[in-house]
Amino acid sequence: MENVIDLTNADKSFLSETAESSESVPSEQNAEQNTESVPRERRAEGSRASERIVMTITALCGAAAGVILVLGGKADSGAAAALSEHLSKSFGEIFFGRLIIGAAVLFVEFLLGFFAFGDHISWLLPLFTGIGSGVYSIANPVFIPSEIALLLAVIFSGARSALFSRKLLGLASGDRTYMRGMTAREYAIKFALTVPLIAAAAVYEGIAATTFGA
Repeated sequence: MENVIDLTNADKSFLSETAESSESVPSEQNAEQNTESVPRERRAEGSRASERIVMTITALCGAAAGVILVLGGKADSGAAAALSEHLSKSFGEIFFGRLIIGAAVLFVEFLLGFFAFGDHISWLLPLFTGIGSGVYSIANPVFIPSEIALLLAVIFSGARSALFSRKLLGLASGDRTYMRGMTAREYAIKFALTVPLIAAAAVYEGIAATTFGA
């Protein structure tokens, strides 16, 4: 009887050790998944930061080119006439005109995010927007705040567009590391959050044009 009891206790201890080991396996797997997710999140943060830096540098280069064109006298003479005509408009005309232009730029950036080549050409809009902002700001410095707001909107939207395009391209190639990125719904919401910045720039420009532009 003593031997039977000893064997039973041995079986119980073996079963308990097996259960403990089986419970430890999922916890170890979870720990490994957590440790793997940390570098991925850091890489994602680094990608967002690097894209914003690239878009910022591109926009600033464009703005510098616009300033050089005006100061060097190489800007089209029609630009001055267009600005003078713009200043003669009413607040509503200026507001809706600038709002439509800004929204159109954001919409193009938004669409580029759904194309594989969007990652490679999304920087063009910050560049050309920067050129226009540089010319516009030098021609009438009162518009500098609204042009800065427009550039910020284009910089952030360009970075989001490039990252989303890269994610879709990665998913199409079978890279599952992109599964944790933002969804199409989150992408659209983040773009929508940029619209108030464009609207604020349009409001300021309308007020500045009607107050100081004439």
